[in-house]
Amino acid sequence: MVYLATQEVVERVRPLLDHLATRTIDKAHLLQYLSAMAGVEWDLFEVVRDTEADAGDAITIRDRATCETFVLPYPTCLPRRLEPLIVAEYLRLASARPLTTMDVHLFNAFYGGGYCAGCRWHGERQVCHECHYAGNPVNFEPFHPEAAPPLPLEPPTFTIDAL
Repeated sequence: MVYLATQEVVERVRPLLDHLATRTIDKAHLLQYLSAMAGVEWDLFEVVRDTEADAGDAITIRDRATCETFVLPYPTCLPRRLEPLIVAEYLRLASARPLTTMDVHLFNAFYGGGYCAGCRWHGERQVCHECHYAGNPVNFEPFHPEAAPPLPLEPPTFTIDAL
């Protein structure tokens, strides 16, 4: 597997970091944690200990090449229930492969209830064109799965008659 340079990785994962953390220090802790978990996945590091304490959760990592250990605080902005999906998303973004779509479960956790009715998982098309170009949800509608009609996979076409 080919890995991207650090600056390229940060640029590719910045939207993920921005979505989870608002403060710069939280983004730094999150990036550090995700990078370490990627190192574990790529067999560069190994997890020695995962501790939970009143002062906060932490993980002890050992570098396989140097045998040095270091302790990382668990990022407070990273929900435990989403951790596997976030780590997988980071791995997807940090490799030198062409970008693909986000995992459906992570997408729904991030956008399922807060974006417009067009911003639902549809395979390759995730965020609708209006919200994408505006950079925020422009047609917000609360999502109620039982009441929502199925959305078309293709945007509607319009015919304009010329005078």
